[in-house]
Amino acid sequence: MKKIRVYRITGWVFVVYGIIGYIASLATPEKFQRFINNPAQELIPALYGSLMLFATNIFLWLGIILNWRADRNEKPDQKSKWGKIIKPYLIFTIVMIMWTGYMVIVPNLLRQ
Repeated sequence: MKKIRVYRITGWVFVVYGIIGYIASLATPEKFQRFINNPAQELIPALYGSLMLFATNIFLWLGIILNWRADRNEKPDQKSKWGKIIKPYLIFTIVMIMWTGYMVIVPNLLRQ
């Protein structure tokens, strides 16, 4: 029981810290000023950067996995609601990482 409580509290701390860190990173003055100065040129990189930051946020990943483990330890015979969150988030993260690889590899291949 104590192990479940530690998982749950630590998981929620990581989730909240990940969300606050994500929001704080979006609101940095230099990014905001650069976007305001030239919104047409900075829109796509800003959206892509924010989505990539969300997909690879290690604190969100840790929090979701710890909460999933707490559910699995508490009720091993039932499916966890956190499992429904992990699957789409994992797919989203894999797609973003693959897209990043595609954006790096293809231009380098075209230059040769």
